[in-house]
Amino acid sequence: MYCPQCHAEYVAGKKVCPDCKVTLVDHLPQDKPLEEINWVAVQDYPGNIFAEMVGEILDKNHIPHFAKSDWFTSAYSISAVNLPGTRVTVYVPEEYLEQARTVLDKLVD
Repeated sequence: MYCPQCHAEYVAGKKVCPDCKVTLVDHLPQDKPLEEINWVAVQDYPGNIFAEMVGEILDKNHIPHFAKSDWFTSAYSISAVNLPGTRVTVYVPEEYLEQARTVLDKLVD
C-alpha cells in the first residue's frame, strides 16, 4: 500500500496514511505502465496558460498530471489564452482525482 500524496509505503492492511490523512492505493501511478493508468479529466481550462498554472499546483502536491489541448488548438499550435472556444483539459490518474479536486477547489474558495 502506498500514499498517493507523500509516496510512503505501508504494510498490507493499512488503509490511511497517518501523516497525510489520505486513502492508500495499491500502486503508485508512476510505477504502472502508462497503458495501465486510467487517466480522468479534472477540468477544462481556457488555454494553455491556465492549464500550466494548474499543473504547477498539482506538481507541488505530488499529483501526476498532463494537459491535452482541443483538436483545433493543437492542430494549429495555438497557445493564446483568449481565443474563443479554445480548451485545454487537465487529466490525472483516477486514484488522484479526489485529491486533485480538493486541492483545486481551495483555489476557488
